[in-house]
Amino acid sequence: MSLKTRVDGARDPGDDPAPPAGMGFSPRAASDGLPLLGMFAVGFGLLGIFTIAPVFVPLALLFGVLAIFVGQFLWGLTAVLLALAGVVSSPTLMFVLGLGVLASWLGIPLPF
Repeated sequence: MSLKTRVDGARDPGDDPAPPAGMGFSPRAASDGLPLLGMFAVGFGLLGIFTIAPVFVPLALLFGVLAIFVGQFLWGLTAVLLALAGVVSSPTLMFVLGLGVLASWLGIPLPF
C-alpha cells in the first residue's frame, strides 16, 4: 500500500477493473503520484511556525516521521526540521519544555 495518489486520474494496468464487493474504492493507490503524507507534514510544519504551534508542531512531527517510514525521506526530513523550528520559535512550547527541564533540575517529580 502506498500513501501517494495519482493526479491525472489514469489507472495502472495492475489495478482491478472493479472494486471488491462491499468497497466503494480501490484499496491500492498509484505509486507514482503525489506524496500527500509528506506534503501534509511540511504544511503542518509551516503552520506550526506561523500559527498555533502547540497544535501543528506535534502534527508536523508525527506526519514527518510517518513520511520517512513510508519512503518520502526528503519530505519527512523537511517536516521534522520545520517542527523543530516551530518548537524553537514558539514561546508556549519553549515554556512547557523549560518547565520540564526546571522540574528535572530541581528534582521535582512531574505528575505525568
